[in-house]
Amino acid sequence: MADDKSKTKQDRKQVSGEEPYEVAAFARKYGIPPSEAQTIIKRYGPSRKKLDAHMAARG
Repeated sequence: MADDKSKTKQDRKQVSGEEPYEVAAFARKYGIPPSEAQTIIKRYGPSRKKLDAHMAARG
């Protein structure tokens, strides 16, 4: 998924698993390794809302 800088509102609702800086930011946010973040994004999809809900349920 390409990161289109002109679509900031919609684009911020998604986490691109193919963009290393987005995976790294997600990993930093939750204190997990980037490889684990990549796996979670692939498994649960790019929706930040779903990813945040999954991480909250994880504890």
